[in-house]
Amino acid sequence: MTDMQIVNDYLADLALTEHPLDADFLAQLQSRHVAKHTFNSVSAVLKHPLPLDIEHLFNKLIQKQFGGYCFEHNKLIFHVLKNLGFEVKLLLAKVVYNRDVEVPRTHRATLVTYQGTQYLLDVGFGPQGAIFPVKLVLDVPQQQGHMTYRISQNKAQEYCFDVLKNGEYFTLYTFDLNHYSEADCELSHFYSHKHPNAAFVNNLVVSKKTLDETHSLRNGEYHHSTASHTDITEIDNIEQLHQLLTGVFSLNIDEAISAYLFSKFAKPAQQS
Repeated sequence: MTDMQIVNDYLADLALTEHPLDADFLAQLQSRHVAKHTFNSVSAVLKHPLPLDIEHLFNKLIQKQFGGYCFEHNKLIFHVLKNLGFEVKLLLAKVVYNRDVEVPRTHRATLVTYQGTQYLLDVGFGPQGAIFPVKLVLDVPQQQGHMTYRISQNKAQEYCFDVLKNGEYFTLYTFDLNHYSEADCELSHFYSHKHPNAAFVNNLVVSKKTLDETHSLRNGEYHHSTASHTDITEIDNIEQLHQLLTGVFSLNIDEAISAYLFSKFAKPAQQS
């Protein structure tokens, strides 16, 4: 497939073919993508090869609807936006979860500049990620449904992507505007899905979200969150996990795979 065939088929998948290429287009692209295409670690925990060439990503994420994680989702988005003529910059971030720690840059996102305004566009951060692009303006709350985000700066003058939790801002990840290349991503991607201590190697995570609700699964628990409440369900058996993966998350997985995932991730969680 050519680059533009991939772009056009991707836009058709999200019903955005006729939409003007403006700020609302960016918002619709992000919100429709995270609502339809799951963030998940399934390929990583199954030790599948995870090449990052665009044709493979399009086949896996869009044609097979199998989802993936940040280095997959956000590379495809970067490719689409660049080929549509948007000004884009590759970002590599440190996932800190509100800690003052030194960690590697294991998260990919995209900075988009449109008509002089910069946006953080990220379709690969799972249940806590934004639904719409977040403007790169400091200390301004940006409400999206029942969640509120902001961009701040820490003592090291790094940008912080924050979410409001229980009345206080919680830093999800930090980033800067230095130059990073696809080669840098390959290294971080390799660590994230191959290193024995990497989170995506050791945990089954799956999520998708809309403005009104978030569905997320982590090992032996399934969470369904709305503005007013979060229901937490313990995953007790293979059939239940299989129904969640194939029903709620629309993953094309046979029951033998679900049985393996249950024995490795959900059953140990029950026993701990």
